[in-house]
Amino acid sequence: MNASFEYTTTLEYRLKAANAQICAFKSGEIYVRMQEEYLKELRSLEREIRKLKDELSRARSETVSVRNQWFEIFEELQKECERKLSALRKELERMERRAIKAERQRDAALDKATRQRHKIYGLETALEEEKGRNLKLRAQINRDYENSSIPSSKTLRRKKISNGREKSGRKPGAQPGHPGHGRKKQIPATDPVLLPPPWEVLEDPDFKKTSKTIVKQLVNIRTILEVTEYHADVYYNSKTGERIHAEFPPGVVDEVNYGGSVKAFLFLLNNDCCTSIDKSRKFLSDLTDGRLSISKGMVNKLGREFAKKTEQERKATFADLLLSPVLHTDCTNARENGKNAYVFVCAAPDGKAMYFARRKKGYEGVKGTPVEDYQGILVHDHEKTFYNYGAQHQECLAHVLRYLKDSIDNEADRTWNKEMRALV
Repeated sequence: MNASFEYTTTLEYRLKAANAQICAFKSGEIYVRMQEEYLKELRSLEREIRKLKDELSRARSETVSVRNQWFEIFEELQKECERKLSALRKELERMERRAIKAERQRDAALDKATRQRHKIYGLETALEEEKGRNLKLRAQINRDYENSSIPSSKTLRRKKISNGREKSGRKPGAQPGHPGHGRKKQIPATDPVLLPPPWEVLEDPDFKKTSKTIVKQLVNIRTILEVTEYHADVYYNSKTGERIHAEFPPGVVDEVNYGGSVKAFLFLLNNDCCTSIDKSRKFLSDLTDGRLSISKGMVNKLGREFAKKTEQERKATFADLLLSPVLHTDCTNARENGKNAYVFVCAAPDGKAMYFARRKKGYEGVKGTPVEDYQGILVHDHEKTFYNYGAQHQECLAHVLRYLKDSIDNEADRTWNKEMRALV
């Protein structure tokens, strides 16, 4: 009920307002008021337009002024920029010329540096070659029987063996209180020589002979040429014409025969003492005052005779070397019957050894030696041929020690060689 009353009241007020507005439109008052408001608003807008036009005119004039000023400044800036660009172009051209010159100088310097590097490389290469040659020559000079396979007899500079014992201050020889090692007295070959008394004893009667006699021996050796000549009468049978004589002892075949002492002496000199045939012949000739002159053929024949007599022993030694668990072998140069030869040495740890002279090394030289069929541990140097024989191999430690000593003598900057030598 209340809601409809309020709604009705509102509608009534709206109706009154609408009626009043309709009356105003009918009377024309609202049109006059609207026109006045329009004119008032129009004049206000015109004033605003004139104000804006004035501002626009001022802005245009300021824009023209600013534009003119900007054009002037731009022209000045452009001129300044052109001047700077011109200067920069000139500087750029100068820098380009300088860069081209620098590039040429750089190329020339690079070419010179390349030539210098090539020259330095050549000098360094030559220096390294000279160092290697110098090291090789010094190594060759320093090589001797201790650090290489050169025999001691061919050593140019023999080193003096220094005595490492500490000095005791005592004189050399027998010391007081030591019984000493006297020389063995020999049986005199002749009657003793009685020395006469000195002249002091003969002149002074106070000297009396004692029971003491001092005995001293003088031992010498001499070579006596002992010749035994055999005579055998020849008997002739008148019926058969046969001639016979007594049989000579064994070994007496030619008119002049040399006994076992002469043959043994020459064989000992030539083989055991390693004296040449010529020196052995000369030595025997000098001992006999030139009465014995042995031919070379006879000395060579002694070796053949010895080989024939020791054939069984050599076969047994050959078999023992084949059965030895370890076999040492090496090859060296020597002369056989006046000709150069390669001597192959085969030795066992128990001391048995055999020597084989060959004209060639390698496989041809190994043929006929125990190495050819050996199946044990073969000890040798770094000769490649020996690696094709035997079941196992051992480098000869004597050669290893020589090489290590050679390295120690000629390569002082290394330490492994000293450690390895101490280990071996």
